[in-house]
Amino acid sequence: MAKPVGAGGTPGGIGIFLGGVVVAGIALFLLFSRVVVHSGAMFGWLGVEMGQDGGIVVVLLPFIVGIAILFNNATSRVGWTLMALSLLVLLLAVVSSLRIHFMPTSLPTLLGMFATLAVGLGMMFRSFKASGDGSEDG
Repeated sequence: MAKPVGAGGTPGGIGIFLGGVVVAGIALFLLFSRVVVHSGAMFGWLGVEMGQDGGIVVVLLPFIVGIAILFNNATSRVGWTLMALSLLVLLLAVVSSLRIHFMPTSLPTLLGMFATLAVGLGMMFRSFKASGDGSEDG
């Protein structure tokens, strides 16, 4: 019978790996709970605010033309390119409009969050190293 294989293909360590995932997940939850995300105005690269003064047309018109080309010929590279680039520009406009702020947090709390994350990541990386006697750690 073959020996059980753990994290990273090494013998043992699956328990340590799963424990590290849990600890790192808790740390990321605590860290991300202090982050506030809200949207602002969507500005295009042409200096026109998206949604006002027809700025969104710069993105949607090539998208609609690409869709029309694809209805005519689904294998058209021009249609796929127009559609993909329009969606990419729209996605970048939405992401660039997001404002991300870190809420005020005391230094000991912040250091505790990063230390917990470091412990979790350390446990995960430690599990990839084969244990000394070949038995499972957890």
